[in-house]
Amino acid sequence: MPCSAAKLATTIPVPAADLYVGPFHRLCRRAAHAIAGSAGTVLVLSAAHGFVTLDEPLAPYELRMGEPGSVRPDQLHAQAGRLGLHHAAQLVALGGRAYVDAVAAIRPDVLRPLDGCRGIGQQRARLSRIAAAEQPLFLAQEFAVGRTGTPARPTAAR
Repeated sequence: MPCSAAKLATTIPVPAADLYVGPFHRLCRRAAHAIAGSAGTVLVLSAAHGFVTLDEPLAPYELRMGEPGSVRPDQLHAQAGRLGLHHAAQLVALGGRAYVDAVAAIRPDVLRPLDGCRGIGQQRARLSRIAAAEQPLFLAQEFAVGRTGTPARPTAAR
């Protein structure tokens, strides 16, 4: 899931779970926890630090994915190797396009349940449905392949 532009007002490092306070991040986190259940792992993709756990202490920063100084693909690839993401049975990326594309660069088979959304409102609606679902991973998979009435990927205009 993505980091958040909105961060806790602090000057000292705090756990990532406390640092990122934006509403979109929090909704992504609820959906991620629902998908992961008790057996999965939830990670944040920080533009400054790459993949981080929710308990990892971080100081506030101002950086977006793709900006100069943000985490590079080779760094993400190395982190993914250390974290075992290359061998994970299922990897789900929730967030905006730049963040999901960064994950897809290291794992092209990543599940992208927010692809095809026409805006933040539709993304929030999908995240809310995933978070509340009896089978959140199944619903995320349906969104990702477009079986729920909304195409998974935008189609080209003719």
